[in-house]
Amino acid sequence: MLERRGLLSLLRFSIVGGCVADVVKDCPDIDWRVVYSLALHQGVAAILLDVVGGLPVEQRPPKSVLLPWIGQVALMEKMYAMHRNQISSLARFYGRHGIRMLLLKGYGCSQCYPHPEHRPTGDVDVFLFGKKEEADELVEKEMGVKVLREYHKHSTFSYEGVEVENHAKFIDDVSHKSNIRFEQILMSVLEREKCLQGPMDNVLLPSPTFNALFLLRHTGEHFAANEITLRHVLDVGLFFKRYHSLIDWEWTFEVYQSERMMRFFNAIATICVDRLGMNAEWFASDDQRFSYRSDAALADRLLEDIFEEKDVLPMSTSGVDTVGKKLCYALGKTRRWWHNRWKYQLVYNENLVESFWWLARNRMK
Repeated sequence: MLERRGLLSLLRFSIVGGCVADVVKDCPDIDWRVVYSLALHQGVAAILLDVVGGLPVEQRPPKSVLLPWIGQVALMEKMYAMHRNQISSLARFYGRHGIRMLLLKGYGCSQCYPHPEHRPTGDVDVFLFGKKEEADELVEKEMGVKVLREYHKHSTFSYEGVEVENHAKFIDDVSHKSNIRFEQILMSVLEREKCLQGPMDNVLLPSPTFNALFLLRHTGEHFAANEITLRHVLDVGLFFKRYHSLIDWEWTFEVYQSERMMRFFNAIATICVDRLGMNAEWFASDDQRFSYRSDAALADRLLEDIFEEKDVLPMSTSGVDTVGKKLCYALGKTRRWWHNRWKYQLVYNENLVESFWWLARNRMK
């Protein structure tokens, strides 16, 4: 599809630069409405606008597309600024009570982008080093904010217009049995490696080795659940660009191999290198034993899946109040599981029968 090729060309230019003429060559007679729609869905609209503005005037989108695009990016930048302010405020609140705040995913990932404000914002995910319950009580008592505790993995509350998820666990061990072991691995890294100082007081970021595991697994979970976008790929690729020299590659590869994630890592790295122009050295240590191996066939299959329109089912049966609706939900989950069985084998260290039984048993509770 011409528009997909044009989007990838624009995205590649935004990351590694190059010749504008090459971008133009990949975008003849392109339907900019389709490109803009794809960019929004893939979470890269703001990143691409920087490149679009540098195209020759005759090659730029028509005003009917460009003006809404500019307006959308301005809104994203405003939301990012709001998130930054609320993260800082929340960290100060926790700090006054002696609670350290570890920032996961989202805002932390944005720090690896050329323009952090051009990564879309979502929830604010935090981990409080064993003080989750104490922190939730403080939020309710001192802020007067209702904290929702319905989900086993994290509690949720709205803080001055920003949704906050206070994590007890890093990944969802209800969905997949192998996540129990992976959660233990992440906790062991957290205990033995020093966190990085974040961009604000009392804001910590995970160690590079922790994120080399966590971000890939998080992206894999979105992939298996039909929710992966190019933004997830960028989160992984730009993280490795910034922190590859600080990762314990030998131990990271040991975990990738033992948890059957190596092929997924190779495919994501291949997309980043072959399609987005990133440096292959970002996905390897100085010791070539610990280097990604190009897998073009699997990378192409992943990329096709990223662009494919999919049905997204709810995470659980919460709110599904009749037996008939629960059966429909179960059938939908079963169909998706069968269609996506190849994905589970790339992300989770469990056989298909075990994976299906664990998922069905826990999701229908």
